[in-house]
Amino acid sequence: MPTWRSVIRDAMRALKAIAPGDDPSIDELSDGLVALQDVVLELHEARGPLRDVDVPAPLFPCDDPPSPLTYVAGENQRIRIQSGFTVTVTVPNAIAMYDGFDPYDYGFDPATNQWSAYVPQGTTGPADNIQWRQPHDGARIEIVGTTQQLFFYRADINQWVSAYDLRLDGEVPVNGRYRGSLGTLLAERLMEALSVNEPSPGFAKRAVNARAILFNRVGVHRSPVHTDYF
Repeated sequence: MPTWRSVIRDAMRALKAIAPGDDPSIDELSDGLVALQDVVLELHEARGPLRDVDVPAPLFPCDDPPSPLTYVAGENQRIRIQSGFTVTVTVPNAIAMYDGFDPYDYGFDPATNQWSAYVPQGTTGPADNIQWRQPHDGARIEIVGTTQQLFFYRADINQWVSAYDLRLDGEVPVNGRYRGSLGTLLAERLMEALSVNEPSPGFAKRAVNARAILFNRVGVHRSPVHTDYF
């Protein structure tokens, strides 16, 4: 499985900054770690907005009092821990298959309006493919406020991996099949820092392909998007 160290090594070799069989120096690893963190955060931003959730806050509009100080995150949520509260946030094993009530009613039934603020939690229970499904590869969970965390789901190892956990031998937060593409984007980022000459035509083509692979992710299942006419 790709680690931060192995991706940095691949990037250095792509730039011919180190010879085959050699390892980067401590300074090169340190610079590569900072640059790779920037690349991962830019990928996070490029994947689109997250759903904002305030905790503690009512999970349903009719909740009273506010929900307890525990929360199982849902897929692609940004969870804000409000000042003065301590909340235990757990990453989910399964995701709600339906994130609202009667989504195709188009607002004509007043009874459904009370659920407009409904935000589904995840669950630590099993995915039964009836009400719960497994997270999609590359799904994200961000925690902000009193603490800062960012997790990506890796379907290849069935784990939520921290994008802020800067350990050289820790797993990178993107699927292992993107190792080559991630290393290519890192190499492109490190070219100026390492004073490397202009990229060869072969490397330039490789960088274009890496962007297409990382941003399109054609092998990832996505939930359908329904047009909202009102």
